[in-house]
Amino acid sequence: MKNLYIVVRSISFGKGVGGMEKAAEQHIYEMHSKGYCIHLVAPKTRVVGNIPSFINHIDVPWPIWDKYKVLMTMGAAYYIWCKRVAKKLGVRSNNIDIIHFHGASAGVLASLNTELIKNKATIVNPHGMEEFGTGSILRIINRGFTKHLLRKACLADTVIATDKRLVEIVRKNLNTEKITVIPNTIDINALRRLVREKKQATDYKIVSVGRIEYNKGYDILAEALANLTKKEWSKIKFSWDHYGRGKNKIDIENFCRKNNVKLNIISAASDEDVQTAIACSSLFVQPSRYEGSSLTTLEAMTHGALIVAMPVGGIPDKIFDKYTGFLCKEVSSMALEKSLIEARKSEEQEVIRKNARHYVEENFDIHISTEKYDRIYKKILAEKEIK
Repeated sequence: MKNLYIVVRSISFGKGVGGMEKAAEQHIYEMHSKGYCIHLVAPKTRVVGNIPSFINHIDVPWPIWDKYKVLMTMGAAYYIWCKRVAKKLGVRSNNIDIIHFHGASAGVLASLNTELIKNKATIVNPHGMEEFGTGSILRIINRGFTKHLLRKACLADTVIATDKRLVEIVRKNLNTEKITVIPNTIDINALRRLVREKKQATDYKIVSVGRIEYNKGYDILAEALANLTKKEWSKIKFSWDHYGRGKNKIDIENFCRKNNVKLNIISAASDEDVQTAIACSSLFVQPSRYEGSSLTTLEAMTHGALIVAMPVGGIPDKIFDKYTGFLCKEVSSMALEKSLIEARKSEEQEVIRKNARHYVEENFDIHISTEKYDRIYKKILAEKEIK
């Protein structure tokens, strides 16, 4: 049985809407099902839910002084945490076969012993790489640290691109040619079992899921809905339910209140609540400025939701305009507004919903990534043994 070390700064077992946190959890279950011995390297304070008994948790504490987001110390804390992880892995090197890094934990590679890197299989999944986009001026320092950490992914045996469209972005941002395409996938049957009862809402229900941060674009959706309430949708009874939390929550709420957009933000929902809401939505919207693979889009496709999404990250590999959903022409409130109108007026809604369900079943079910990760791990280990 090979020892697989999963390194991630935060992870959620059960409740949670963060993409990387959910992807890391699913990755663990996938690899456990293939017979790997799982070792989770993560700060105890950043693990949500109960850690399954089959996991050996290695607690590497997060710097205690990184408490207040307003101080913008997360980037520096991440840098120090990566050094702590490298030290911990160095002590355990004889028990390691594979190390899989999620996100900017790739920075650990810079502090690992070169012999360890040479003899062990190392893989990085950089996920959305929001650090390479734009954002609040106040976050420049944090982004500087996390960019620096992510770029150490070039030291790994391979870097994962979760969609074909992301290969060039990974190559450009991380300066590596060692790229393997493995999609982020979902357990379709498990997600569908979470839906308590699938029934359409009485009013027009718009649903979105994710962290309320700048890169997720919920301010763009708010602006588009505000414009629609004054024009095309002035006589339509609709509401927007958002599942997630984040530092832009109050700003979005205030904007919607001033512009007569009925918004409900549910910050602490169960997985059953979230999946049921998606399944029962009139429209699911993914308004991101930057994205990786976008697991929430896959979840919406699983339930046959009618989807409107931005043309960013790996989304255009899933949402084909007017076939599996409605893809905006650009990242702007005007383009989003146009796609929202098209989606609501479409006479092909049921066909589009069925197309989305079929496409996700054929291309993004969990067994696909499970087999691909197993193969790439074995391939790298075999190459190391030959050398």
